[in-house]
Amino acid sequence: RLENVSVMLEGDVDLFEVTGEIPAESIKYGETGNIFSVLQRNMDVPIETNVFAASLHFNVIQVDPASGEDESDAFEEEYPLEELEISTADFMAKVTVPDFRKAWENATNANEVMEKYALQYKSLEEAMASVINMLGMQPCDGTGTIKAAAGAKPHMLHASGVFIGGKSTFARAQFSMQGDSGVVLKIAVRSEDQNVPRMVADCIR
Repeated sequence: RLENVSVMLEGDVDLFEVTGEIPAESIKYGETGNIFSVLQRNMDVPIETNVFAASLHFNVIQVDPASGEDESDAFEEEYPLEELEISTADFMAKVTVPDFRKAWENATNANEVMEKYALQYKSLEEAMASVINMLGMQPCDGTGTIKAAAGAKPHMLHASGVFIGGKSTFARAQFSMQGDSGVVLKIAVRSEDQNVPRMVADCIR
């Protein structure tokens, strides 16, 4: 069985500081347990994607399967885990609006950021699905799907969400094919908070 099981997170990250953990005291063979790591956000650092190296740390005790008696003293082990990524989308709630055009116009361009990206995708559908995932926003007006009859014509996505702190956020993203193996993305982001559009636009990669 495993005892004192915890996850260690490491990374050159300014946005978060690991301030605590709640280990699993004991996990028997064939069972599962819950482990928690506590991260504190630095409110002075803009939100962006952060990656942590993760490893599982635990003590192993060999147990006789027949009697359930311990057969060894505890010895320390560790096991590498997949990297933990905390992205901008993790701070965005998917919230739709009944009238996107009206919401977009009401947001005005006072807090607007526009960017253009060259994406390495072979289809508009693949590119749009990936961008929606990166944004963490809700497609509106049926623009989350591309009609089969549209062919390779440019497609406009409308998306809305609420960023952490209750900040309504809207995005318009145009996708167009560039040759056979690339997609050009033109995106505009508006929000009631002047800092949010830049953070959202910068999440595309």
